[in-house]
Amino acid sequence: MRELLEKGAEVDAEDGEGRSALTMALAGGKEAAARALVVAGAGVNAGTGQRPLHAAAERGMVEMLIELAGKGAEVDAEDREGRTALTVALAFGQEGAARALLEAGAGVNAGTGRRPLNAAAKKGIVEMVRELVEKSAVVDAEDGEGRTALTVALAFGQEAAARALLEAGAGVNAGTGRRPLHVAAERGMVEM
Repeated sequence: MRELLEKGAEVDAEDGEGRSALTMALAGGKEAAARALVVAGAGVNAGTGQRPLHAAAERGMVEMLIELAGKGAEVDAEDREGRTALTVALAFGQEGAARALLEAGAGVNAGTGRRPLNAAAKKGIVEMVRELVEKSAVVDAEDGEGRTALTVALAFGQEAAARALLEAGAGVNAGTGRRPLHVAAERGMVEM
């Protein structure tokens, strides 16, 4: 990388999917390469597709998340799917990364596509479901498909997460997509 950069390679150039070299290094779990790119001036917000913070969140690279946030990475920036890094961390079951992002100021209601609470519900991460609700996540907020976190939890068989959401006041008739009762019936969840 150093030789390529010395010969004029554009440090923040994007590939065909809108990813920078920094994003690619993080997506591959290559911390040393990521740090070398940051030292070389790579933008921590570079890319129009997956951003560096999203890649680090997906891999659960807590130290890199803290470092990138400290260098000005936009913690609530969205990827092409309308997901924030917090949503990505939860979607991949990276609880440590999710907590680091929350500490860095990530919004619990941010994102126009999938939402953090829906991602935690889908994965059945009950502790994070409760924590997000405690931090004022809108329990009945809909994702880009009109689904609430309760509907998502039920659709993926996450009964404990569904119960935690019900305890938090999730609406049993909320959502403009499939409703919770429809999903429970479809899955044969008699006790729900």
